[in-house]
Amino acid sequence: MGNGVGRWSNWKELWIERRPAPLDLSDKEILDWLAEYCDQAVYNHPTPHYRGGFTLLCDEIKTSGPTLREAVCLAAAKWKEVNE
Repeated sequence: MGNGVGRWSNWKELWIERRPAPLDLSDKEILDWLAEYCDQAVYNHPTPHYRGGFTLLCDEIKTSGPTLREAVCLAAAKWKEVNE
């Protein structure tokens, strides 16, 4: 019998989303990326239980962030990771 540490570590790896580091895009690159890859961009208004922000659906990759810049930079990083 082990102490269970290995099992906890495996479980944690399965349940924690690994996210790539967001890309650092310029304003023009963000607008170009949105126009080329993004199917839907929605602003979610804050509520008492949700802080609000942007949700993007870009080439079947769903991403969200508190600002449009953060959401696009993360979506671009995820897209790049999937398509490399």
